[in-house]
Amino acid sequence: MSGGYRIMAFISAFQAEDRGSIPLTRSLNMKYLFFVQTDGRGHMTQAITLKERLEKSGHSIVGLVVGSDKRKKLPAFFTEQFTCPFFDLESPKFLIRKNGKGIRIVASFFYTIYRLPIYLSAIKKVKKIINDLQPDAIVNFYEPLAGNYYHVFKDKRPMFCLGHQFFINHPAFKNPEINFLNKIFFRLYNYLTAGSRATKIALSFTEELDLPRKNLFVCPPLIREAIKNSSSSNQNFILAYILVSGYSEEIIAWSQKHPDYQVEAFWDKHEQAETHFGNNLTFHYLNGQKFIERLSSCSSYVTTGGFDSVCEAAYLQKNILMIPAQNHFEQKSNAADAKRAGIAISAKHFDISLIADKQTKTHHLAALQAFKKWVDDYDEKIINILEGKEAKRI
Repeated sequence: MSGGYRIMAFISAFQAEDRGSIPLTRSLNMKYLFFVQTDGRGHMTQAITLKERLEKSGHSIVGLVVGSDKRKKLPAFFTEQFTCPFFDLESPKFLIRKNGKGIRIVASFFYTIYRLPIYLSAIKKVKKIINDLQPDAIVNFYEPLAGNYYHVFKDKRPMFCLGHQFFINHPAFKNPEINFLNKIFFRLYNYLTAGSRATKIALSFTEELDLPRKNLFVCPPLIREAIKNSSSSNQNFILAYILVSGYSEEIIAWSQKHPDYQVEAFWDKHEQAETHFGNNLTFHYLNGQKFIERLSSCSSYVTTGGFDSVCEAAYLQKNILMIPAQNHFEQKSNAADAKRAGIAISAKHFDISLIADKQTKTHHLAALQAFKKWVDDYDEKIINILEGKEAKRI
């Protein structure tokens, strides 16, 4: 397929009109097929948490489709939680800058066009998977393969799309300071992931009104039971988590200038379980249980602008600093919205001094408490939507 035909196919998919509405008649003991984007850890922890809740309610997960980058190994904390059939398909991904501190928007777009035949082949595989497993509904954790399958094959099954990303369509969201091109890509990616017929479940830091006419429902973040059951303490160290390893240089430099502060960090380098830099900084390869233990016992949490780990830290009432990756419109939106909600501060660099004083949390205490109450009071709302109990409001 020539480059011109690829571009036309891409534009045609974007402009395709969705007709009708997704039927909302459901029964008990539903069979769900999960689609999970595997950039970072957030969508994976969401999938684990929702799987546990659905199974507790008597439903089953009949399959798991992950859109992955073949160059990266999926973490064991995720793969070990699923015993259902597992399908690893290549999916569009953002290209990382050479300095490892952000994404290349334009290059990612043209790389996607170049590899379009591979992604179209993956969508055909999705059709076969769905035909074989016959799920009652699709649950999509921001994976474009699922959205594009619906665009191409017009499946009539219900599809539920979860993510904080869909909150940008809510009037309570305040647009971050991102350029016009980034905003266009953000909305395009949302469309390719969900489309107009899908039920969007917008995860939010704060309680807001649903928008039934837009098929948009606002729900609290999915907090894992392991986090809820953890006892939050303060062992006088700062915890950091980075999506892209380039930011490790800033963390190392800060820790060398501040030897009196203990810092622990998680990254995606799997060559060894721990890497030490001096006496006060340790990097860990991402491990689910270890991350929970360290998050529960840290004094403050510093991270690139991922959504889910910030929610977990907020639930544990931690002091939070967010540093969105360069050109990463999702992370900039997350940081802007966390600031709106009053649960975190943000910066352009890993200046951990901004949050090293654990007393600064007192400025966010009321917002952190309101966040925890929002999660605890409306924890079953997502399950109710997936079971059809919210159908009368759609």
